[in-house]
Amino acid sequence: MRLANRVITAHLEPEPDSSWLKLTTLWQSLVVTRNRKAISELPDIAQAIGLLLSSGLPIGVALDWLRLRMTGDLASELEVVSENVSLGADLSHELELAADRLSDIGFSELTEKLRLGISRGAPVADQVMQLAASLRNEQGRLLLKQAGSNETKMLIPTIFVILPVTVLFAVFPSVLVLQQSF
Repeated sequence: MRLANRVITAHLEPEPDSSWLKLTTLWQSLVVTRNRKAISELPDIAQAIGLLLSSGLPIGVALDWLRLRMTGDLASELEVVSENVSLGADLSHELELAADRLSDIGFSELTEKLRLGISRGAPVADQVMQLAASLRNEQGRLLLKQAGSNETKMLIPTIFVILPVTVLFAVFPSVLVLQQSF
C-alpha cells in the first residue's frame, strides 16, 4: 500500500453504522407521519380557537379548555403546552417551542398570531378565523393535487390491461368471420 493512500484513509470519516441509519430513518418517518396527522387537524383546531377567542376567553384559557375536549396528535402538543404553562412556563415561549417541534408553516403562523395577541393584548379572533379558512382552502388544494396524481396513476391499468382486452374482443370475432368466409 502506498503512503499517499494510507494518509488519505486516515483522514476519512468512518462509515456510519447501518443499524443506526435504519433507526434514524424509521424515527424520521414516524415523526413525518405524526406531523402530517397533526397538520390535517389544524384548520378545525384553529377555527375552534378562533371561536373561543371571539367569545371573550383569554388565549391561555381557550387553549386549556380546548385541550380537554380534543383528541389526536395536535391535541397532545397543546396538552404539553398547557401542562408546562400550568407548571409556570411562559405561554408565548411554550407556543414557540410547540411550533418548532411540529415545524409546519400553518401551525407556526397560528402560534405567532397567538403570541402577538398575548404580548400586545390585541384581539386576534378574526385573524385566527381567517387563518383557519386559509388552512382549509390549502388542504383542499393539496387534496385536489393528490387526486389528480392518483387519477393519472389509475390510467396505467386502463391503458395497458383493459384497452388491449377490449381491442381483442372487438377484433377476434371479425378475424374468425374473415377466416371462415374464405
